[in-house]
Amino acid sequence: MASERVQRRIDLLLDEADAAISRYDWEAVRNAAQAVLAIAPDNGDATTFLAAAERALGGSGASSAPPPPSSTTTPTPAPQPTSFANGRYQVKRFLGEGGKKKVYLAQDTLLDREVAFALIKTEGLDEVSRTRITREAQAMGRLGSHPHVVTVFDLGQEADQPYMVTELVRDALTLPWL
Repeated sequence: MASERVQRRIDLLLDEADAAISRYDWEAVRNAAQAVLAIAPDNGDATTFLAAAERALGGSGASSAPPPPSSTTTPTPAPQPTSFANGRYQVKRFLGEGGKKKVYLAQDTLLDREVAFALIKTEGLDEVSRTRITREAQAMGRLGSHPHVVTVFDLGQEADQPYMVTELVRDALTLPWL
């Protein structure tokens, strides 16, 4: 298990790679992913980012990152949850995963609206980090409606993992799959 400092560095690098994808800066994606893999060779997110960058760059350039661990069997993907918060949020589909959370398109059955349900990853989080997540979400919620900040609708815990429910942003540049 990586120390909190190392995990923060990994998360920052993964955030850089994620931001670079939004700009279609595949060289930056590759560099950030390779940096993560130098620290944590088995990091799945970095491996995925690196593979995407290599595909986008047409396989140009030699990759200095170690190859992903080989396996004789294909890993079975974890089953997608069907709902959260005792059925209030019905999962429609998985939207994506970053260094800090998994995001699902969900239907809020109480208010009858589509929302983004973000399940916060807890690996490497101590109690101070959990408290910070809650404080940041509360600060976002206090802002109310603002054109540059997503509105937070709900916070909670799902099987000892914090979650945040926000408005669903339907922007062709940030969510092309919607």
